[in-house]
Amino acid sequence: MSKNAASAYDCIDEVPLHRVRGNQLGILLSVVASVLTQQAWVLAIPLAVQLIGRWAGIRYNPFVRLLSPLFPKSTRTESRELLRFNNLLAILFLATALIAWLLQAKAVAYASLAMLTGAVVAALCGFCVGCFMYFQWKRFRAKRVR
Repeated sequence: MSKNAASAYDCIDEVPLHRVRGNQLGILLSVVASVLTQQAWVLAIPLAVQLIGRWAGIRYNPFVRLLSPLFPKSTRTESRELLRFNNLLAILFLATALIAWLLQAKAVAYASLAMLTGAVVAALCGFCVGCFMYFQWKRFRAKRVR
């Protein structure tokens, strides 16, 4: 791989929106596939991808690599700090759903997947639920400090 190809995924503080959308689409497709096929193991795929992205960065996220080319290149960006928070939420929802499904607590699994799916669909439509939650959390913490 050339140096230019690798550097295209280098993002210091901001991540281009088309890459964010690629990750969101990968999560959505995986959740839909898991529910339609009734196969819990399918949830391990987006969970592993999110853990890889959390640990190694966006450059190694397979959803970003495979699906971001489907979106037009964007000059709009999202903050890495917000994306890390959203990534953590996705990991928590996916892990909760997978564990609940394996423990035969399907209501908990479906509730977790419904919340994750709602957040992902809203994000793909332009409203970031995780960003809103993060802002409220920061606001709460700031008020508490005063």
